[in-house]
Amino acid sequence: MTDELKDQELLARLAAALDASDPLPEAVTTAAKETFTWRTIDAELAALVFDSAAEELAGVRSSDATRQMTFRTPGVEIELVVVSETSRRLVGQLVPPQPAEITLHHEDDTRTALSDSLGRFTFEDVPTGSVRLTCKLAGDDGAVVQTEWTII
Repeated sequence: MTDELKDQELLARLAAALDASDPLPEAVTTAAKETFTWRTIDAELAALVFDSAAEELAGVRSSDATRQMTFRTPGVEIELVVVSETSRRLVGQLVPPQPAEITLHHEDDTRTALSDSLGRFTFEDVPTGSVRLTCKLAGDDGAVVQTEWTII
C-alpha cells in the first residue's frame, strides 16, 4: 500500500468519525443550498431543456449533422441550431421574438451580435468547445438571460 493510499484511508476514517461525533447541522446544509440562488443575481439562468445530441441519431450517415438545442427561463426561450458545414455556425432565435444584444462566450473568445425584430441571430466560425450565451433583452426592464455552459 502506498503512502498516498494510506493518507486517503486515514482521511476517510477521520471524516467518518467526525461526521458521527459532530454531524453537520441541517441549517448549514439549507443555507449552503440557498446560496446557489445568488449565482443568478445579475442574470436569469436559462436551463437546457432540449438537446438533439442527447437523442439517438439513428440513420445519420454524416458527421455534418445539425444539432438543435433549447434553453428556457421564465418568459424567454433561446432556440439554437449548430450547423456543421465547412465552418461551424450558430443560428439562434429568441422566443417570444424580440431585439436583444447576444454575447457568445467561448473558452478563448467573446463575440457580440444583435438579434433582429424576429429575435434571430447568427455567429459564424464558432470553434468547438464550451460556449455560453448572454442575452441583454431590449425590453423596459433590460433583463439579462444567460445559458448554461454547453459543449458544441
